[in-house]
Amino acid sequence: MARTQSLNRLSQAVIGTTAPTLSARLGTRAAGLLARAGLPSTKVRVQLALLDRDVTPLLAQKVGTACFGLMLPIASLTVLTIAGVSVPVAIPVIAGAVLGGTLFFLPDLALVGEVQKFRAEARMSVRVFLDQAVIALAGGAGIEAALVSAAADGHGRTLALIRQAMVEAQLRREAAWPHLDALGRRLGVRELSELAAACALAGAEGSKIRASIAAKTRSMRRQEAATQLEAAEAATTRLAVPGGLLGMSLVCFLIYAALAAAARQM
Repeated sequence: MARTQSLNRLSQAVIGTTAPTLSARLGTRAAGLLARAGLPSTKVRVQLALLDRDVTPLLAQKVGTACFGLMLPIASLTVLTIAGVSVPVAIPVIAGAVLGGTLFFLPDLALVGEVQKFRAEARMSVRVFLDQAVIALAGGAGIEAALVSAAADGHGRTLALIRQAMVEAQLRREAAWPHLDALGRRLGVRELSELAAACALAGAEGSKIRASIAAKTRSMRRQEAATQLEAAEAATTRLAVPGGLLGMSLVCFLIYAALAAAARQM
């Protein structure tokens, strides 16, 4: 075991000291120029902070995809020129500019999809957190003790942030509800902010917080089921298109075979 651990440390040291590639260095330098120019936007920076990512890799990826879009028509022009096909130079230049500008924003679209996936997973984590809180409340625990116990049992980044908010509130000797509300707004999870409002109301007026949280979990569970059903139906609809194209290809193949046989007989 000691030998294995030493080999692992050696391999990690070798990986850590590996020189970066030329494309990585160029992308990093171009990312620095874009960062000094004010890119990315504030909205993109908020999304990156939500995913706990750095700005530089995204800018380097944007530069790489834009350069690929610029060079692809030029490479196609070179191949056509070698093959003896004459193409005006303006066509690949315009195509490269359009393709490069389009691919420059492609990482932003991928980032939006990742943020939506993260928020969906965050809502699921919050729903599990509320389920655990309901169980703790049923056992006779107080509101804040139930939330602390529910956050301590789970795993994942969302529950880690909830635990961090609860610990910060305890260290400051403040109520946890404003911290949970701020976390819900930062993550874009409305249910967490609604939980904070319900807990604040329970502390002020003694409302039935257990029934309120249980109703919220049932609502979130139904919403998750509806979302998954909608995604499954959309996937089924997308699968119908390749199936239809495959059927049309088969029909065209059969018609071609019949016409070829008839032409030979004639």
